[in-house]
Amino acid sequence: MNIVDLKVAYNVLIAREKKAEKFLEDTNYTQEKRDSWVPAFNQITECLSMLMADYKKLTGEEMKDENVLNGFGE
Repeated sequence: MNIVDLKVAYNVLIAREKKAEKFLEDTNYTQEKRDSWVPAFNQITECLSMLMADYKKLTGEEMKDENVLNGFGE
């Protein structure tokens, strides 16, 4: 994976993670419904962590906090 592909993949996942956070905090859904999505949320966060590690391997640097939290605007 090259850096451009990594950034695109990270942006897709961080957007999903933000939507998932909103869903999990939304009390309009039953707790049971929200709980059923916790494993998917955990998988998203694991994939984000793997992409952060891949970023470090490719660039030799840690991702900046802004990118970790919001993705890449490039």
